[in-house]
Amino acid sequence: MLYLLACPDPPDSADSADTALDLAPWQDVAENLPGAVTSIWGDSALDLYVVGADAGSGPMAYHLSGGAWTPVEGLGSGDLWWVSGDEDRLWIAGAKGRVFRLDRATATLESWVLDETVTFFGAWGAGDGSAWVVGGNTEVPSDAATAYHYDGREWTAVELPPEIASQYALYKVWGSGEADVWAVGTGGVSMHWDGTTWTYIDTVAYVNLFTIHEGFAVGGDISGTILALSSTGMVWSDESPDYALQLTGVYGGDKPVAVGATGSVYFRDGDGWTADPREKPTYQDLHAAWVDPDGGTWAVGGHVSSQPLIQGAIVYTGPAAVPTLE
Repeated sequence: MLYLLACPDPPDSADSADTALDLAPWQDVAENLPGAVTSIWGDSALDLYVVGADAGSGPMAYHLSGGAWTPVEGLGSGDLWWVSGDEDRLWIAGAKGRVFRLDRATATLESWVLDETVTFFGAWGAGDGSAWVVGGNTEVPSDAATAYHYDGREWTAVELPPEIASQYALYKVWGSGEADVWAVGTGGVSMHWDGTTWTYIDTVAYVNLFTIHEGFAVGGDISGTILALSSTGMVWSDESPDYALQLTGVYGGDKPVAVGATGSVYFRDGDGWTADPREKPTYQDLHAAWVDPDGGTWAVGGHVSSQPLIQGAIVYTGPAAVPTLE
């Protein structure tokens, strides 16, 4: 009912369909998994990783390789919130202050517990062995936002600007290099790392921002918000599409895509953001998106708006023959 009260009637589907999207049908790669799927990252449509919630028998964590899905072992118990990587390693972050690094060549898994009171919602590696994780304690109203940096040898808690430190969580972190890192979180906050210091960058948006990637940030409370960085990289502008519900995942690059509540999918072209005119790939909430090198679009989610984090879903549209995850 809240969604209906907050949003006027959407435009006709014919208007939404005026787009240059590749209209290949969506594929249900997985549905009704025990735990919600919260993140996806990979090298290609046939070599990728997904992670997610722990529904009681360990977190959702699978690797698609060689035409089959296999579990990622050794991740213990508790929800996992994000996966990010490069050709050498994988970074995974989750509840109870847990962070994992997977050496992709040897399948060696290392783990740390940095702060048991913190949930790490985001992780990003610079590709040189260093990494950032961000999070917070959503059980307290303020002064819980947390960021840790790994220099290749040890993790260090990094002091945050007052505007950021007063928040109860940072949700995601992403960068183009070790001297250009961004993080977003509750209350519309964003900050930039120049290699030495975090600086608060005003978004003029006071809703939660859940994900940032390649110059875009998404969030919202009931209605959806999409922000875009200027060409200078230091000014945010509002590109929120009309009638959008809360958006929680975004992927930039050559084919930006944003996803969110009740299976919402938006693509960006030269005229702005356009709702996917096809039938929704799922009516579960979509939490994260990824575009593979061949242009295939992926989204993952489930029941992620409240506990329990269950009914995991993975959907895909593109040219690859992707096996299902039963």
